[in-house]
Amino acid sequence: MHRLKRTTVFRCLTFLCSFCCGVTAMAQTACKRLPPPAPPRQESPADSKRNGNQPDTSVTPSGSTITPIGAIPTGAPFEGSQFQLASALALTPLQDASESTPVEMENVASDDYFLGSESIDLSSLEGLTLSPNSPAVQSLQFASDQPSMGPELKNNFTAIPEFDKGLIIVGDGIAMKIGGYVKADLIWDFDPIDSIDSFVTTSIPTDAEPRRNVRFHAKQSRLSFDTRWKIGADTAQAFVEADFFGGSDGGNGDLRLRHAYGRFKNFTAGQTWTTFTDPSAVPQTLDFEGAVSNVNRRQGLVRWDQPLAWDGLSLAVALEDPQIIIDAPPMLTGAGRTESPDFVSRLRLSRDWGNLQVAMVLRELGFQPTGERVITAGAWGFNFTGSLMLLERTRGYFQVTFGDGIGSYRGSPDVVATGPQQGSVLPMFGWMTGVHHEWSSCLTSNITISQLSLDPIPGQNPENLRDTTYFAVNLIANPYPSIFCGIEYLYGNRVDIDGDRGSANRVQTSFGFYLP
Repeated sequence: MHRLKRTTVFRCLTFLCSFCCGVTAMAQTACKRLPPPAPPRQESPADSKRNGNQPDTSVTPSGSTITPIGAIPTGAPFEGSQFQLASALALTPLQDASESTPVEMENVASDDYFLGSESIDLSSLEGLTLSPNSPAVQSLQFASDQPSMGPELKNNFTAIPEFDKGLIIVGDGIAMKIGGYVKADLIWDFDPIDSIDSFVTTSIPTDAEPRRNVRFHAKQSRLSFDTRWKIGADTAQAFVEADFFGGSDGGNGDLRLRHAYGRFKNFTAGQTWTTFTDPSAVPQTLDFEGAVSNVNRRQGLVRWDQPLAWDGLSLAVALEDPQIIIDAPPMLTGAGRTESPDFVSRLRLSRDWGNLQVAMVLRELGFQPTGERVITAGAWGFNFTGSLMLLERTRGYFQVTFGDGIGSYRGSPDVVATGPQQGSVLPMFGWMTGVHHEWSSCLTSNITISQLSLDPIPGQNPENLRDTTYFAVNLIANPYPSIFCGIEYLYGNRVDIDGDRGSANRVQTSFGFYLP
């Protein structure tokens, strides 16, 4: 058995090293081929004319008027930008449009876009801008926008897309960013593990015969709509995002809601990351599951965020959906009951050198055996997290989570039912640490290790989980700004209350395409 394990690990590492060499060579070659940044475009007389009240226009052979997309007048971010769309929409860069239409486009910026269809009155586009750099779009930025997929956190799969880049549709007093990405995961398992789409270490069996598995899927692909508009001098936001991790493990994937929330000033309502977590301290793994102790729950909530007097310090309080997981013996049937919402608060410090956060949750848990009264118990938990710049190209992160009855915040049981009218909240302790390093502008690596422990309760099933460990190391290449590929080695183990053990080795490769 030990010889078999050593052979499996050796094969994993050999495959990993070979693939890493190929990815590194490809990334270095692509980096060398990237064109230098274009010099700033000097304003021409036509630009000056278009930025005033007399837009530069051209006429197509059919007689329609085309107005190049210009700047929005100062003081009226979206004035005069009403337009109607009919039939199927076509979205093409203006530079490409000039190839098929004999219209002079030489003074149109290359990052502007033309949105229209055959039945659109092109003259109605006067005053409309789809440029991400326009004052209208920039005015909708939040000072508290969480870190997104930029140079500081490249390939950050937990962040929302940057609002001032990519495909942005601007209407009358409103703008919408369409974001997301396509991600293909190719997974090779060298040991038994029941979760084949993501590396869930709690699903590692402790008594299974040796087996291997190969799995290809694209469930982590996402699509998001970030809509923002002005209400007076403030910005309102409605954000919706979905992936395809709905349905059973191993299927093709059903559409699943990730985020659906609205935000105005300091108030947030809807479904998004729980206030108990810290998205900036989430390991950047290719594996969808991530570190075993990381709080990765998104749920319905209402939250108030309040900046404090000290620069970079903020306080948030929230009422959140009280989800509960019950660990009950096979012969004991019943249902979890939640009579009050979870109360969650956090204190956060954000500076140039990183972020520090402490969060607390207070909750009431209930279990009602069939035909019996509800058993209730109080629960609590703390989560200490941080993301710190260790060196110019190196970021470290950590997390320490502990409490009683908070297992569901990481997919574990909250309560153990040991009898018809008996139950206990389950103590939990977890930790995680990791490092993100940029080898170059096109090559990054992440390494993370975490552990989760559940204290046994007298009368609990001896085959239940006691400890589990998660380890991941990867190499991710960005040969082009909107394309990434990478490889990741994963190791996990599980220990039951009775001492039985199981472990698993996995290699995952991923290819992704960000919407620009």
